[in-house]
Amino acid sequence: MQELRSTDVLDKEIQTEARRKADKILKKAKEDSAQIVSSVDQNIEKLRKEKEEQENRKLEAFEKNQKAAVPLEKARFEVSYVQEKLSEGVNEWLSGLDIQKHLDLLFKNYKHQKGIKVHAYIYGFDFKTAKKYVEKVIGTDLTSCEETVFGKIVAEETCGLNNLEGVIIEADDKSIRFCLTMSRVIGNLFDTNRMELASALFGV
Repeated sequence: MQELRSTDVLDKEIQTEARRKADKILKKAKEDSAQIVSSVDQNIEKLRKEKEEQENRKLEAFEKNQKAAVPLEKARFEVSYVQEKLSEGVNEWLSGLDIQKHLDLLFKNYKHQKGIKVHAYIYGFDFKTAKKYVEKVIGTDLTSCEETVFGKIVAEETCGLNNLEGVIIEADDKSIRFCLTMSRVIGNLFDTNRMELASALFGV
């Protein structure tokens, strides 16, 4: 009988200890769960803030770039507009000149050196008229004269010209070449007198 009581007491002690340990484990599990949930919430909040900061930095950088680009775009537009109007003005002026004056412009600074045999390439002009002009300037040193097209003999920019005209004079031995082209005449004019032209055009 005594032994049975001892066994009951032992069982109760074991059950009590087991419940105590179970309660302890459950409590620890709840604490760990709460900590994990709290940690997850903190991580989510941290990531959210980091994402917001990243997006804000991108937005600030975008705004900064846009603001910086405005003066550049404005300057590009102004330069493009002025160039367009200058080209329009030059084309209008050239259209009022006859072929003789066009050729005079090309040959303004040309001085032929006597005794050097040359041939000429002509484009953009009435060929017969331009050929007579070249023969008059060069005389018997002109060995040949042929018609060509813009950009075939030398690489050139159009400089916004509507009509592309030129006479290219080249020594027979290829030692000398003169590019007497309207695009170069107007290009040099733009390079050296752009401000004066713009002032005359816009009245500033």
